[in-house]
Amino acid sequence: MGEQGPRKSAYTAERVAAEIRRAIRHGDLLPGEHVRQTYWSAYVGVSSAPTREALKMLVSEHLLTYDAHRGYFVTRIDPFEMSQVYQIRRVLEAELLEGIRWPDDDELRAIGQAMDDVVDHVRHGDGHGALDAVRRVSFAIFDLSPRNVLVAETKRFWDRAAVYRALDIASLEDPDAQDVTGYYKALLALLETRDRDGLVALNSEHRMAKAIAVGGAPAAVPPGGRGQAAT
Repeated sequence: MGEQGPRKSAYTAERVAAEIRRAIRHGDLLPGEHVRQTYWSAYVGVSSAPTREALKMLVSEHLLTYDAHRGYFVTRIDPFEMSQVYQIRRVLEAELLEGIRWPDDDELRAIGQAMDDVVDHVRHGDGHGALDAVRRVSFAIFDLSPRNVLVAETKRFWDRAAVYRALDIASLEDPDAQDVTGYYKALLALLETRDRDGLVALNSEHRMAKAIAVGGAPAAVPPGGRGQAAT
């Protein structure tokens, strides 16, 4: 019984978080709008404890901001600024990938396991878990580079895209995670075969698609962009 409690609480919190993500994604909650704990507890039909946990999760994802005196608010997103973030990421990550060392067998297994975790979380509707696993995949690959300053800056800009990434995860229409699986299979195969040109090309194509997509309205979904892993 003691082990079921935390797991059930985490699942319930994710249910609340998923509903709030969808509300933001579909424009039912607008940038700068107050997110009331009592409303979302009643809407989802849960107690206040998992709702508080969900709100804290969304702050960690940068979807919400918290003011100790006023409460939780939807983060304001500047599409033009976010588009620039993705363009900068495209340049930084291409430069980084050009100089990474190839992962050994243990590192490949760890990256593959993190990819499997993304797929598993997507299939189970666990957006927060999927976002955490996506971060593990990306940072494990970045850490293959010996260029520590470039790695730090690449990670910094990766984190700056967190709010759009969370919205992207919320918009996935791929319950079987087939598209996410396909993307990660391609990425892992490029690492296994040590295809540097292919790795840089895949990453750059993905970043450019996101830069174009996010340059529209904050809630816009890129044509053909549904289902792809948010990175």
